[in-house]
Amino acid sequence: MNLLRLSVVGAGVAFLVAGCGGRRSNGKVDFSQMGPSINSKRYANLEKIAARDLKCQEELTPQYLGENQYQMIGCNAEGVYELKCKVGQCSWIPDVRARAEFDMGCSRFDLKASKLDRVTTGVAGCGKRATYRLSTAGRGYSWVLNSPVAQDEFPAPAAAPAPEPAPAPVDEVPVPTEL
Repeated sequence: MNLLRLSVVGAGVAFLVAGCGGRRSNGKVDFSQMGPSINSKRYANLEKIAARDLKCQEELTPQYLGENQYQMIGCNAEGVYELKCKVGQCSWIPDVRARAEFDMGCSRFDLKASKLDRVTTGVAGCGKRATYRLSTAGRGYSWVLNSPVAQDEFPAPAAAPAPEPAPAPVDEVPVPTEL
C-alpha cells in the first residue's frame, strides 16, 4: 500500500515540476525552439510583462528572434523583449519603443528600433529620431533617452533648371520661316 501511495505522490510532483496546469499558454510553447536561456518560469514572466505592455489579456503568440530576443504578438499589437542574464540572474529588457512612444509623441507601432551597439538603440518614426541607452535599474533594466528628440528634416525638392537650347552648329544656316 505504501508503494502505491508513494507512486501517486511521485506522479503528482512530476506534473508540478513539468509545469502542467501553469500559465495560459505555457503548455503550448515548445521551449526547445525558444533559445538556450528560456524555461517555463522565465516564459511565464515574459508573458505577464508583455500582456501588461500590450494591454492584451488574450493568449499571446511568442516568436524567437535569436540572441535571446523574443517577439510577443496579440490583440493586434507586438512587442520585442530581450532576456539578459548575469551570473544566473536573468531579467527581461522591455521594448524600447514603449519608452520612445512617450518621448516622441508617436504610437509605438509607428516606430522602428535599430540596435546601434550593445547598450544603445536608435528609434525613428513619425518624422523624429532619438537614441536610448540601456540602464540598470535595481534588479531590472530600463531605457534612458540619450539624445534630444530630433525632427527629421526633409529638404524641399529643388526645382530642376530649365534646359538650355542647344546652339546651332556653325556650318548650318538658319532657315527663315514664313508667316
